[in-house]
Amino acid sequence: MFNCPNFIQEFKDYVTKLEAEKILEVGCFSGELKDAVGADGIDTDPQRDDIAKADIREFKPKKKYDLVFSSGLLEHYAKEEAVEIIKAMAGTVRKGGYVLSYVPNSGCIAYKNAKAKTTAPWKDELDYTAEELAELHEQAGLEMVDKGLAGKEWAKRFGPEESEPYLVYCLAKKCQ
Repeated sequence: MFNCPNFIQEFKDYVTKLEAEKILEVGCFSGELKDAVGADGIDTDPQRDDIAKADIREFKPKKKYDLVFSSGLLEHYAKEEAVEIIKAMAGTVRKGGYVLSYVPNSGCIAYKNAKAKTTAPWKDELDYTAEELAELHEQAGLEMVDKGLAGKEWAKRFGPEESEPYLVYCLAKKCQ
C-alpha cells in the first residue's frame, strides 16, 4: 500500500462531505484514493488496467466532473507548470465543481529530515505551505474554498520527530 491507511480514511471523509457524484483522480498511480471514493482515474503511467493512460493537459473527458483531485502530483512540476496542470484539471470540472490538491507540507519536519537523507527520486520533489498551494489555484483562475493540513499519522512514517502533518491541501471552486 502506497498511501497511509489513516490518510485514506481522512481523505474519504473529506470528499464525502463535498457530496460529489462524478469524481476524477489525476495522477492516481496506485489507485487507492480513487477506489476510496469511487472515482475515475487517469495517469501518465498507470499501474492498473482500470486507470486510463492520459496526461490531464491532453485529456478530453466524455463528461464533466463534480470534483477532480490529485495527491502526489503537483510537487513533481515547476510551479508555472503546476498552474497549467491545475487549469487543465479545472477544465474537466462543471461550473461550481471543485479542484482538490494534496502536496507535501514544507512544515513537516519528519518529512524534511527524511528527504535530506534519502537518495530516492522523491528527494527532489517540491513541498509547499497551504498558502503557497492556494496561490497556485488562484493563479489558475479558481476561487478558494478551503486549505489546511492532512496526513498527521503519515508524518510518523518518516520519523519520530514531532512535526506538522505530511500534507497540505487546497480545495478550490470553478466559478466560470
